[in-house]
Amino acid sequence: MRLARSSNVGPVTFRKMLEQFGSGRNAIEALPDLIARAKGPRTIKLASRDDTVAEIETAKACKAKPIILGDPEYPALLARIDDAPPYFYAIGRIELLGKTAIGIVGARNASATGRGFARKISHELANAGYVVASGMARGIDGAAHEAALQCTGDRSGGTIAVLGGGVDVVYPREHQELYEQLCDQGCVISEMPPGLKPQARHFPRRNRIISGLSYGVVVVEAGRNSGSLITSRFAAEQGRDVFAVPGSPTDPRAAGPNSLIRDGAILSDSADVILDAVRQAEHNSHLFEELHTFNTETRAATATPSPTTYADIFASLERDAVTFDDKNEAQPIEINEFIPTPNISDETVENTEKLFDLLSSSPLLVDELIRTSDLPAEQVSTILIELELAGRVERHPGNRVSRIAK
Repeated sequence: MRLARSSNVGPVTFRKMLEQFGSGRNAIEALPDLIARAKGPRTIKLASRDDTVAEIETAKACKAKPIILGDPEYPALLARIDDAPPYFYAIGRIELLGKTAIGIVGARNASATGRGFARKISHELANAGYVVASGMARGIDGAAHEAALQCTGDRSGGTIAVLGGGVDVVYPREHQELYEQLCDQGCVISEMPPGLKPQARHFPRRNRIISGLSYGVVVVEAGRNSGSLITSRFAAEQGRDVFAVPGSPTDPRAAGPNSLIRDGAILSDSADVILDAVRQAEHNSHLFEELHTFNTETRAATATPSPTTYADIFASLERDAVTFDDKNEAQPIEINEFIPTPNISDETVENTEKLFDLLSSSPLLVDELIRTSDLPAEQVSTILIELELAGRVERHPGNRVSRIAK
């Protein structure tokens, strides 16, 4: 959790570091060496133990459970995406995270017709046993959640709300009653720390989780610049189906779905179209190929298995307290302050620059980079982590990387 909350360590970097070093503690210990090797301007600030404990206490107070990548409750489909959140908080029916989900998104200023159609589709999907995932926003999102909550049969699906702020922060305020229903009958999740108020930059990150949870995403109404189109783009990049409900060409709110249909999205004028495609996708094994696991076979991993209860988390923190307190690391510090700069061989520098020279501002597949560089895959992975932490390269969906333009 400390590694995940450290500055400039995003979900992709977090995942690559655990794959490379086997545990969170090993990754933290390796950070100074990685930064020194890459010689970049970026500063990494390690999250403090005190801040982590405070976050857990806040979550405990609002009855939010941390779901950590690798836990049995972590949704398998979400774990499949490149930038899956290292952990998130959940309130409500945790078991819904294990069911097949379908995302429904759309305009906040949705028409009455659009809301009605979203309710109809959501109700039919939930009655068929599927979970409806959305963002608890005004308009289409709220209508989808409300309709799914009305399905109460034993075989009904349910609904999951993915929030842009903390899991305990209600936004918009008029959805207070809906939020309480979701916490009681559905499930509310967020990767943000509890108590954090949502900001505009949080919502695109939220959208990738909605699509990541889902076998497909349905766009009901959306303008040309709608955030719902961001969700549909994430879905396409993640290999999920994109469904679009057609609308009148004279209605600006139909511009987004109509454009998606022209680009190849599945025209969806009924729930049956969606159900047919999703049932087929459920049997498509490629969605579950190479599910995330941490490689610990060739290195000693000192971290304990992912805790699934508050007691386990606090026990882990107490064990860590001795180590970190002994090193005076209880407060946030600059990574390169607590360990001497290592001696870096000329060959290491040469390989790093060789790999960097092969990159441009256009994203390149990592597999292609490995082939072109003639370097071992593990060495390329390590160098890319170094360059990313140094702020010299960035990662893109589809396991691609590029230089960061200066």
